[in-house]
Amino acid sequence: MRAKHVIDRNWDLKKFVTFVRETYRISWKEIYWKVWSYLNLIRCDRCQDYYPVAEMGNCRFHPEPPRAKVGLGTVGTYEYKCCGEGVDIYKVLNGTKGESGC
Repeated sequence: MRAKHVIDRNWDLKKFVTFVRETYRISWKEIYWKVWSYLNLIRCDRCQDYYPVAEMGNCRFHPEPPRAKVGLGTVGTYEYKCCGEGVDIYKVLNGTKGESGC
């Protein structure tokens, strides 16, 4: 699941970085690379979507469409065969990708 971005007019980069530095006691080098990883996008070879480097390994691509889950109490529930991730009928109808992928 990807977050919906909303502008926070009160957010301040300098305050945030200072807070992270003091709270987590991490080096300036680690802070730099963490911020860099969220600002730089790369393209997934499998799904062709762009994503931040920080989310590497979290591709939502599934090689096959979801299949209906069979069993008691599973009406309207689908799952991806590749990883067993469940998805409800509304997401299937809307063409929404899975939450995690393979």
